[in-house]
Amino acid sequence: MNNINKYIITTAAAGTLLFSGLFVSAQYSANTGEVRSSVKNEMQQVREKTAADMQKMREGMQQKISEIKDKRKMEAATKVANQLERVNTVWTGHFNNVLDHLSTVLEKVKSRAAKAAANGSDVAATNAAVQKASDAITAARTAVAAQAQKTYTVDTATITGSTSTTAGQDNLVSKLRSQFKTLREQLFSDLMGLRDGVMKDARTSVQNALQTLQQVPDVDKEPATNSNK
Repeated sequence: MNNINKYIITTAAAGTLLFSGLFVSAQYSANTGEVRSSVKNEMQQVREKTAADMQKMREGMQQKISEIKDKRKMEAATKVANQLERVNTVWTGHFNNVLDHLSTVLEKVKSRAAKAAANGSDVAATNAAVQKASDAITAARTAVAAQAQKTYTVDTATITGSTSTTAGQDNLVSKLRSQFKTLREQLFSDLMGLRDGVMKDARTSVQNALQTLQQVPDVDKEPATNSNK
């Protein structure tokens, strides 16, 4: 997870002239397949619903960036803008993969608990831990889906005035740099919030469920078979 921080680095030498240090690098159920599909479908529907507004914001930002006369600075600004969104996509995808793995582990815990119960073992504590982990995974999926819907786009309404003069160009560059810094910090904060919040809760809850299962005596004991034929 610490790779999130490593991913936020300078991506182009030209950008250091203007944007040095601002580039961005890089209901759970027994049927987890259905849950994953449902979450992905929900995310896709929300993305489609907001696509028009997001595109409008991007176009406004790119239009403002295109007003930078210095080609290298303009290209650097474009890279920053594109990478902000790419980082969010990469890491929300990573979080979803982690949640898929945790769901798989929890399924195995449930299967082993059911086997132990069939052998007469008391698995009430394990079942309670499994439910808690299930709820934690659901909460994490919801939070990750919300994060995936976020956009980190410059508010062009705050960048006013003519850009045809040297002073106007300086103002444009300064405002873009300031907003990119704010957006970068917000993105980092949001991703760290997920990592240290609901993602950590989900991981811890699944680990607790596994540990609770391991405390069940003879948890993996095979059921006795009837030797009489």
